[in-house]
Amino acid sequence: MWRSIPVGMIEYLFIPLAGLIALEFFQASDWQKALLLAISGGGMVASIAIVPLVRKLNWELTHSAAIFNLGGAVGIGIAAAFPDSLTLYMTGISIGFFSFMLPLPLLTQIYQSNFPTARRGKIYAITATFRGIIAILFAWAAGKWIDADIENFKPLLWFFTGFAVLGAAATWCMPKVSISAGSTSPFTAFRWLKKDKKFRVLIISWMLMGIGNLTSLKIWTEYFANEDYGNDFTAFEVTLLTFIIPNVVKLVFTYPWGWIFDRLNFYFLRIILNVLFCSAILVVFYGQSFWIIAIGTGLQGFAFAGGNIAWSLWVTKIAPPEHTAEYMSVHTCTTGLRGIAAPLIGFALLRGFSSGVAIFCAILILIASLIILPEARRIRARERDTANSRG
Repeated sequence: MWRSIPVGMIEYLFIPLAGLIALEFFQASDWQKALLLAISGGGMVASIAIVPLVRKLNWELTHSAAIFNLGGAVGIGIAAAFPDSLTLYMTGISIGFFSFMLPLPLLTQIYQSNFPTARRGKIYAITATFRGIIAILFAWAAGKWIDADIENFKPLLWFFTGFAVLGAAATWCMPKVSISAGSTSPFTAFRWLKKDKKFRVLIISWMLMGIGNLTSLKIWTEYFANEDYGNDFTAFEVTLLTFIIPNVVKLVFTYPWGWIFDRLNFYFLRIILNVLFCSAILVVFYGQSFWIIAIGTGLQGFAFAGGNIAWSLWVTKIAPPEHTAEYMSVHTCTTGLRGIAAPLIGFALLRGFSSGVAIFCAILILIASLIILPEARRIRARERDTANSRG
């Protein structure tokens, strides 16, 4: 809960502030903006090596995660120290975004070890809700400040640097968790793709869904703020659409989704979320007014309320407890791969097809749902047979 305070504030830097600064202050090119948005995906890919590295060094997990968060603070500090240089701004933000992604597999193992199985989704939802409240309040104030003068981002970067240090301190103080014994090779975790068919199918499905969803999400700021696409919303309107509205909705529905996660078959949960994400994308890119688009971003927030819980905890449903971090490192790595590809695809499609990018995203999400539908039906039939035999 303490960690949720600085982490919630830093979320505004990820979406939409970093992109707004690149567009409005530096007038960065499309490839520079795409690179800035893709770098966090690079950190997720690199996270595949973090579990074996921590195992080799025999480090404790919460302390390891805190060290990587400090690396993020250093990166943002570089950007804050040289705010008039696009090169150093991109370098610093890239280091920060890359570093923040590295400890994600460790955090899931920490949740696995410290949260009871029967209430894991509910407890995670409580912390996510608290983080959401902090994020919304901060984004409202910061968005107004940036809207008054885009150069106000310069002192704001120093605030983010301090938040990152506080987040690292809170992570360091969480209940300690030790890494399980195992291989120190960075590629060992991929063996679970071969050994565990359910895991393999879900990773493939999640890859398709993630590319579709992230391709649209990564270009939100560009689509809303750039007059080339007919919107040209102000910085505060972009903040409302990309952050405040979806996060308010996510805040309201996170706890109910946590309750659902603990009870509903995961495959059906994933398909329901896919339908919601697909609907949100179509409304956002084909909406003809600010408020229609706002409905779409709100629907995206509703889906993300469940999607964030599912993303963070789904491997705890199928992974052997002692190998949760390895499963999560594979999931995080593949998320990073699509995180790298999505902004590059998104900017290319946006330039060529404008709102037509939504069709590409919707098709991928539909295919992702069809891949896991047979397993969802098998599980439903098995549950029905079990209930009948008991009756």
